[in-house]
Amino acid sequence: MTIRRTPEDFRVEERTTAAFQSSLAAARTPSTPFAAYLLEKKSFATPDALRTVAEALKIAPDAVAAAGLKDRHAHTTQTITIDTAHLRREAPERMQGGGESHAWRMKRIGFTQRAADASIIERNLFTIVVRGLGKRAYDEMANRAGVFTSRDGGVDFVNYYGDQRFGSARHGEGFVGRSLVRGDFEQALRLAIGTPARKDSGATRALTRALATHWGDWNEAVAHIPRCPERKAVETLALGGSFRDAFAALPRFTQDICVEAYQSHLWNSIVRELAHAIGETTAQRAYEVEDPFGVLVFPRAAALTPAFRALSVPTPSPKSVFPECLAEIVAGVLGDEGVSLEELRIPGLSRPWFGGGERRFVATAEEWSLSEPRHDEFAGASPNSIACTVRFSLPRGSYATVLLRALGQ
Repeated sequence: MTIRRTPEDFRVEERTTAAFQSSLAAARTPSTPFAAYLLEKKSFATPDALRTVAEALKIAPDAVAAAGLKDRHAHTTQTITIDTAHLRREAPERMQGGGESHAWRMKRIGFTQRAADASIIERNLFTIVVRGLGKRAYDEMANRAGVFTSRDGGVDFVNYYGDQRFGSARHGEGFVGRSLVRGDFEQALRLAIGTPARKDSGATRALTRALATHWGDWNEAVAHIPRCPERKAVETLALGGSFRDAFAALPRFTQDICVEAYQSHLWNSIVRELAHAIGETTAQRAYEVEDPFGVLVFPRAAALTPAFRALSVPTPSPKSVFPECLAEIVAGVLGDEGVSLEELRIPGLSRPWFGGGERRFVATAEEWSLSEPRHDEFAGASPNSIACTVRFSLPRGSYATVLLRALGQ
């Protein structure tokens, strides 16, 4: 199975809330100082796209905000805002740019009271071309979609965080957050910015490879690192600072992602055990899918009671309070990690921190459709020569790739 064979194979359209749409004003006023745009981009990570927009407008990067983070290897449309107080001239109605590997364009849709954040997202609409399928794999996808469909017509699946949430841990070297909790700031820094990955590009590629080659010789490392937000951390080490100081010098976004990735891994581990227990107690065989971070277990729709569909599971943090039915599972997962909820802190640093919050145990894909199989034009003479298109919408924060895993892909 292949997705993202081309950026157009993976399309994501962000849908904003009715409240946000109704709040948009046609003109800038003192009470609506943020210009809102629809940003359409291809093969471009959201943080990189925001920095590019800021550079084009010659404004500070933090003057540009996005409601959500959208995939790099995709064709996406999302809402962003620009704080017009930073502009030296009127905000343009349209902008665009591009290069050899990516392109973007944006169109102003109005003005609003505050910067974009996740609260303005209602759902995300996905249109995904799945390639490299055989007939059996296609039939299995269609069958599982039926098994996971509830009486309400939605496709229900366990709302795991997707692999893309796990940052450097996807390199197979471990979680930054785990090292932070243990006070091993050198390993945390190495995982965060000094571990090369095959898909690194541009400044990130130069940064990770320079550090992998010159780790410990910080002056030499600095000489090989381009101007980038992470450079300050290496400069801190070159000036004699500690690894803790260097980690604290990383961009706030990078620090937060390191903690959130580890929290997401712990959350996945907890709900995996719950999903397994549901399958065992209901005698409804659950589907299991291999994953680099542990098997993903997906109970059938018939096994998910209304209580399970309504269940929200806390994000592990020192202040988390789990329902009694999860107490044993949480204790087991944290015991395997060698940590307690109270110990989910970073010694010597006030931030980043393990914040609270909850996440729904079950996500529901609405507007589901699966096309008829067709020939995959990229397959050549391969026996796996079927392609199909799936289309569905998900609540914000849910992962299309997880749904595809549930469907056997």
